[in-house]
Amino acid sequence: MKHLSFLIILTSLFQLMYAQTEKPHFFIECNRAMGDTSVKYANAYARLVATELKEAFPCAKVNTQSDIVNKLDSLRFHYLMGDIEGDLPSFCDQLAHDYWVHLKLIDYSEGRIAVVARCFRYKKIECIADAGVIRCGNTFAELTEGCRSMTKKLIDMLSKYEVCPFTGPLNLTVDSEVDTTTKKEYSVYCNEMDGMYRREEGIHKETHSKWNLQRKGIPWATGDMEFQMYEHSTLVVENSCYTCPSGRQGGRVYKRENTFRVEGSGLSTESIFKGKKQDDTRIEIQFLDDGTYIITAKATSKPANGAGKEIESAEGTCDNIPADPMNKMEEITLPLKVFLGPFPGKSTDEILQQSETITRRNPESNELETITYDFVLEKQSK
Repeated sequence: MKHLSFLIILTSLFQLMYAQTEKPHFFIECNRAMGDTSVKYANAYARLVATELKEAFPCAKVNTQSDIVNKLDSLRFHYLMGDIEGDLPSFCDQLAHDYWVHLKLIDYSEGRIAVVARCFRYKKIECIADAGVIRCGNTFAELTEGCRSMTKKLIDMLSKYEVCPFTGPLNLTVDSEVDTTTKKEYSVYCNEMDGMYRREEGIHKETHSKWNLQRKGIPWATGDMEFQMYEHSTLVVENSCYTCPSGRQGGRVYKRENTFRVEGSGLSTESIFKGKKQDDTRIEIQFLDDGTYIITAKATSKPANGAGKEIESAEGTCDNIPADPMNKMEEITLPLKVFLGPFPGKSTDEILQQSETITRRNPESNELETITYDFVLEKQSK
């Protein structure tokens, strides 16, 4: 009866093994060793990789297959001895994992050993690091050196992934300006006379925004912001052959002028995470193969109500419009999407830190942007 109860409880534990862990979790297996020497050193190889992974990614949990087997053997022994009353203690946190490290030691002829190491994203069964194969001698010293070299290569490949989250402040000040004038002009003919069509449109826009963000995890962030925006636009259309509703043609000048001001603050909280609203703020870190990284900051302000004024007028042969100012109210949100880098650094570094002021043209809005940034992001060890 005790054997049956133990099996039922153990089955329940394994049914929970896919539950998501709060911390990143590596599970290491080296159970496909082939040959006497490989079998002898398989567990030692797994322990070596576990030690190095824990040092490179201190926030992560690391378990080997032998850890689980030893835990089950101990649990089974104490349960059969009657040392455990009631429910068995849970060790589901040791079973659920994010990264599966698959190791191999294979005996070859002439005293050679093949050392293999790969790492997969467990949920997707996606290989994210394949360190290949190293062949070495089967003496303890040669095999130890081979395993160390393979372990270093594997961790170097994993250094492009943010296993342990970097957290901390990222402050941005963005001043953007657009000042454009577009003109269009061509000849027209009506009433047996040559004339001209001219259109000139001008846009001047200034935006100042300050973003004080705090990265909390991958890629979640919170914080605060404030902004001011001013926009002034003009449109003048001169047409020597304007066509009236009656069909008559003649000269007409149309003018429109718009001004708009708005101030706002606060980050949008429209996203839902774990049933609660949260800031629509992301700070993404992409580690590249060349040992550098890029930071992308994304956020949106809370809606703000701005006040504007429009003056429209027209004079000419027909369709005249008196110049009466019209007040307008408009609700807007200010988006943030800033790319910073590349900077030198890997996910195995302890701190990512940079500060600078840069000026560049935004390819999407054509605005000239001056961006001042500073950030100090520290790798979490717990």
